[in-house]
Amino acid sequence: MNLSSRRQLVEALIPVIRKAGDAALALQDDDVAVRAKQDGSSVASADLASNDILRAACLALFSAMPVVSEEDSLVFEARKDSDAVLVIDPLDGTKEFMEGRDEFAVNIALVEDGHASAGLIYAPARDRLFFSYGAGLAFEQTAGGQRRSLRRPSAPRRHPIAVVSRSHHDPRTEALLAVLQPYDFEEIGSSLKFALLATAEADFCLRLAPTMIWDCAAGQAIIEAAGGVLQTDGTSLICDCKGKLKLNGFIAARTPPLAARLSATLRELETTSAVAAQQ
Repeated sequence: MNLSSRRQLVEALIPVIRKAGDAALALQDDDVAVRAKQDGSSVASADLASNDILRAACLALFSAMPVVSEEDSLVFEARKDSDAVLVIDPLDGTKEFMEGRDEFAVNIALVEDGHASAGLIYAPARDRLFFSYGAGLAFEQTAGGQRRSLRRPSAPRRHPIAVVSRSHHDPRTEALLAVLQPYDFEEIGSSLKFALLATAEADFCLRLAPTMIWDCAAGQAIIEAAGGVLQTDGTSLICDCKGKLKLNGFIAARTPPLAARLSATLRELETTSAVAAQQ
């Protein structure tokens, strides 16, 4: 898909993602119907309401393009034959949503040939909408419709700011965070953390445990369009919609030099740990 086509796709999806996010927000203060999914995570009625809006709109606007959603139990075989797929997460941060927090978000990404080339993240409770459709083309749109570019240079901070998950802590991530001190941190339980890197409100985010493509694809598109990095194993994140939908964690940073330093520190830490284990 060329740049003009990606821009048209994103422009068409902006009112859709706002509608889905606002529908979820309207349900937050009500009695939230919750059930457990097969993986043990929870799904709320707002997840399903948002999913219905997103899926219907995506199929109406882009009928030839397969849609992969967190909340669909079916495996869509059509995605295996398509080089372009829409990946949606109707409510990222369900636990935070159910606890009354304001950082939950809705994600939409265009994944082409294994790479997220366009993305939208909307945090309705904070009324913040972020989107991108190419290198240097990352924006935040206000409720009034005004837009500001996110690709702007910013000076390094004395202490970097990390955005960390509220709920997903794993030993590898904790070990790396320990050796990166000193840093300040903010807890964000959704894809909003990626947007904060793109806006330079934070500097890095780590999750070295497995995650899913719908959690990361929109974030990858927006971070990279703003000049940052989202990677795994030192290379750009691969969103393999034709195969497995699970990713082996990530390192995200608002600048490539910071990402390289984080990756080098992780390699050094794991080499040291491996040597210690052999002794």
